Amino acid sequence: MTELAARGDVALEYSIVIIHEHDRSWTATIEKLGVCVSGATDIEARSKVQAQALRAIADQIETDRSAPDKISFAVWLG
Repeated sequence: MTELAARGDVALEYSIVIIHEHDRSWTATIEKLGVCVSGATDIEARSKVQAQALRAIADQIETDRSAPDKISFAVWLG
């Protein structure tokens, strides 16, 4: 565990890339976590990818036994 993790001064930042597909669906991806989902709207895709990301982060927290102080998502339309 790093000194920052031991102190709890850890912030996790993830970029969400949202793409409007040719079939009119929306795809949202967080490459850093390997998470990719689709939805009928951009909002649905964004919500689904954030939920999936939080599940992956929760698994990491349980494994590493260190929780970040902050988790943030930046959204990019591609």
